[in-house]
Amino acid sequence: MNKNKQIILLCIVFFTGSVFITSGKFVNATNTPKLYFVIATLLVVVAINAIHTKKINPGILSSKATLWGISFICFMQACYGLCQFAGWLPSNHSKFAITGSFDNPAGFASVLAIGFPIGLFLLSKAKNVAKYLASIILLVLAIAVFFSESRTGMLSILISSIVFVLFQAKVVGKFRQFRYCKLLTIVMMICLLSGAYILYLQKKDSANGRLLIWKVSAKMIRDKPILGHGYGAFQADYMDYQAAYFKNNPGSNFAQLADNVKHPFNEFIKVAVEFGLIGLAIILSIILFVLWKLIKSEHEKSGLVLSGLVSFLVFACFSYPLQYVAVWVLLAFYILMFLPSKEISINNTPIIVIARGLIFIVCVLCLFYTCKQVNAEMKWKTIAMNSLRGDTEKMLPEYEKLYSKSLKQNPFFLYNYGAELNVAGKFNTSIKILTECKKRFNDYDLQMLLADNYYKKGKVERAIEVYKYASNMVPCRFLPLYNQFEIYKETAQYSNAAKCANDIINKKIKVPSYTIRSIKAQAESFLNETSMVRNF
Repeated sequence: MNKNKQIILLCIVFFTGSVFITSGKFVNATNTPKLYFVIATLLVVVAINAIHTKKINPGILSSKATLWGISFICFMQACYGLCQFAGWLPSNHSKFAITGSFDNPAGFASVLAIGFPIGLFLLSKAKNVAKYLASIILLVLAIAVFFSESRTGMLSILISSIVFVLFQAKVVGKFRQFRYCKLLTIVMMICLLSGAYILYLQKKDSANGRLLIWKVSAKMIRDKPILGHGYGAFQADYMDYQAAYFKNNPGSNFAQLADNVKHPFNEFIKVAVEFGLIGLAIILSIILFVLWKLIKSEHEKSGLVLSGLVSFLVFACFSYPLQYVAVWVLLAFYILMFLPSKEISINNTPIIVIARGLIFIVCVLCLFYTCKQVNAEMKWKTIAMNSLRGDTEKMLPEYEKLYSKSLKQNPFFLYNYGAELNVAGKFNTSIKILTECKKRFNDYDLQMLLADNYYKKGKVERAIEVYKYASNMVPCRFLPLYNQFEIYKETAQYSNAAKCANDIINKKIKVPSYTIRSIKAQAESFLNETSMVRNF
C-alpha cells in the first residue's frame, strides 16, 4: 500500500473512531472515549510525521476516496440510528428512540447533517452505479435525521442543500458578484427564519424553553458585555442567573419550562457569554471572511465546503454541535478540502530539525498526560460502580486519590465525589467539594445536595435557604418545596409548614408521577389534620 492510500485509510479510521467509539469503562460512555481516541491518534500521527515526513500533500485529505469513506461512515451511523428506531438496537438515552453512538439525538443529527453536503457533492460528480449509491446514502441520512426528530438537523440539511444546489447551478459565476452574494444571503436568511418558525410550531414548549435560556443568557451578556464572564462560565454561572430571574418573576410563564441547563443551545450566545462581544465579533469576522473567500473562489470544492460550513452554522444557531468531537473532525476536513493539492517538500535545515524535535517531544509529553487521564477516568468509573453497589466507605480513599492527583479540575467528578461523601455521612467534606464544584459547574441537583448536607449537619435555616434557591433555579420541581415542608414539620414550625403544604397543593404538575401524587397527598393530609386540631 502506497503512502497516499495509507493517509486516506488513516483519515477514514480517524473519523470512524470519532463517530462510533464507545466504552462502558468510562463514566460518559459515549463522548469521552471518542475524545480521547481523537486526541491520542492525532498526537501519535503528528509525532511520527515530525520525525519521518519529508513531503506533505494536503490535497490527499480531500480526495474522492476520502469523501466516499466519510460519507459511508455517516451512512453507517444513520443505519445504526434507524435500527434503534426499529427497536433492534438499544438507544443510549431513555427518552429518545434514536441516539446512534452518541448520548442524545443532537450529536447523531449534527454529524449526519454536517456530513450531508459531502453526499451531495459525490452525487453531483458520480456516474452510473456510483450515482445510485450516493442517492441511497443521502436518502438514508435524511430519513434518519427526520426520525430522530431533530428539527435543527432537518433545517440544517434543507438550507445547506439549497446553498449547494445554487452553487452547482449554471448561475454559480453570478454569485461571485456582490449583488448576487446579497441575494444568496437574503435567500438563506428567509429559509432559516421561515424554517425555524415552522419547526417552532411543531414543539412549542421545547422552543419556548430555549427562548427562556436565551433571555437569561442576554442578562449575562449585559452584565459583562465586553470581555465576558470567562471560559467555562456558562455552566458555572447560568443557573444562578436563572434562579435570580424566577425570584424576580415568580409568576413567569416560563416556570414550567425551566430545567437544568449546561449549554445555551446556541454556540454564538455561548461565545458572547464567556468571551464578550469582542470575542463574538472576532469569531463572526473570521466566519464572514471564510464565507466570502469561498463565494469568491473558483475552487472545484468551494460549493461543498460552503454548504458544509452553512450546515454547521445553522446547527450552531439552535444546538450545541461543538460538544461533539466528530463535528470538530468534520469541520477540519472541510477546511482542509480547501487547501491546495500541491506536494510540499520539507528540507531538513537546522531550524527544521530543531522544530521537528520539539514537536515530537511535546507530542510525547501530551500523549503521556492523555494516557494518565484515560487511566484516571477508567478508574473513576470502576470506583463509582463499586460505590453504587454499596461499598461507598471503601471507595472514598480511592476518590481522594483521584481528586488529589488527576481529576480535581473535572467538575462532574467533583459532583460525583461530593455526592458519595454525602451518602457516607461526611457532610463537611461534601460541602467543601461541592462548593469547589460550583466554581466550574452549578445546577439544581448540586444545590439539593448542598441543602441536604446543611440539614444533616443541623444547620436548618441554611438548608431551607438553599432549598429555596434550588426551587428558584427550577420552579417546576416539587422536592425543594417538599423538603422545606418536612423540615418545618420536624422543627414544629407549623405555620410555615402549612404555607408550604398550600404551595404544594396549588403547584402545577409538569410531568405526573407517583412521587408527586404522594407529595400532594401528604400535604393535603397535613392541612386536614391541622384544620381538625383547630376546630377541636
